[in-house]
Amino acid sequence: MTTVVALGLAAYFAASPSAESQVTVQVPAASSASASKAASAAKTAPAAAPHRPADIKDPLPPGEPKAVRNKEQGAAALMALPELQAWSSLIEKNSGGKAHGGLLEYDPMPRKLNGKSYWQFSYVENSAESALRWESFLVSSNDDEILVEDASSDEVISLARWRREKHPAKRTAVDN
Repeated sequence: MTTVVALGLAAYFAASPSAESQVTVQVPAASSASASKAASAAKTAPAAAPHRPADIKDPLPPGEPKAVRNKEQGAAALMALPELQAWSSLIEKNSGGKAHGGLLEYDPMPRKLNGKSYWQFSYVENSAESALRWESFLVSSNDDEILVEDASSDEVISLARWRREKHPAKRTAVDN
């Protein structure tokens, strides 16, 4: 049985055209005086790269970066910020445990900004009577970026700028 298979493969490869015979070498048109030189050069010229089949296409340019964290991971990263942890402790302490700090997703659709998707959360003081917004954040699904929506200027700022300009670690109430 093995001999029959080996003979069949040998016959197949012997009958199939070699790779060298499938390569087409194109020589530019030359004047009649140098035609014989071009013909001899074509015989000794190295084989050109095979023509690329039409069905192989270059990859499309990259679109939006691949998501590296889901909404729950983004919320956890936001709640891990030292400012939000301090605010939560402060709210619990000041209310005697009747109010808590937490996140409220204010739009379930990711916001597109500069080619990236962001989850949209507000940090709120949550009690039985109401939820009071302290700050709104955009948490990237593509990397570890967190942005802050500055309500006073109606612009989106970086976390570093927010810390530098707004001093959130000193904040003690909703309206600060």
